[in-house]
Amino acid sequence: MILDAIASTGHGARQVGASSALLTRFAGAIMRSTLTYPRTAFRLWWRSVANQVRFTAADAIPFVGTVAIAVGGIVIVEASAQAIKFGGLSDTLGKLLASVIVRELGPLFTSILVIGRSGTAIAAELAACRVYGEIDALEAMGVNPLHYFVLPRILGVAISVAALTLLFDAVTLTSGLLAARVIQKISLEEYVGSLQLAMRSWDVIEVTLKGAISGAGIAALCTFEGLRAGRAPTEIPQAVTRAVVDSLLFVVGLAGLFALLRYL
Repeated sequence: MILDAIASTGHGARQVGASSALLTRFAGAIMRSTLTYPRTAFRLWWRSVANQVRFTAADAIPFVGTVAIAVGGIVIVEASAQAIKFGGLSDTLGKLLASVIVRELGPLFTSILVIGRSGTAIAAELAACRVYGEIDALEAMGVNPLHYFVLPRILGVAISVAALTLLFDAVTLTSGLLAARVIQKISLEEYVGSLQLAMRSWDVIEVTLKGAISGAGIAALCTFEGLRAGRAPTEIPQAVTRAVVDSLLFVVGLAGLFALLRYL
């Protein structure tokens, strides 16, 4: 039993090491491909970026907005329940919304929603292209798959997550205002004043930057897992599962890194 556990641990460590090495090589290939992108393909590239933004951001607005409304209401309800015990919700409301929603939950929830909706689609699409030989056909015609598949998705998802994060925060703060007025009878002036005291202009830049980095990382990881799928059709769901796990670990780790840098 002990030997089996040791062997299993070693096998898992080798797999993690091999995947990390492949991912490092993939990241280096992406950087090199950005410098060698053919100018004649820019029109097609921008069209691919626009399509990715439309699918990831524009088509997801109702979904993200609905979740944001629910999150804003839930946070205010829970805060009101605690305010009944300790009092002073109007004094701490701005700090609560700025720290919990704007800086943390907004970027994290948005990234998770994009992973579930768009990241899985990207991984499944590229894994299917690998399984059915479309990647090989492109390479045979002299087309770099990184130029055609990866770079437009990285830029498109980065733009989309940054924009959706700002939308998520705005909708959440608005729904929080409505919930606060109904539950705690907090006026608009108190609500806005509390937010102004707690938020800084840098918060908007930080949230946008976090969203863009999250989006780029999600797209890179999902394309990576999709392109390294095998030839069997069963590889498609496996690639999607790996992409979701990798992306979730990335966005959670990124949130922790930003929090650590903020409070150092």
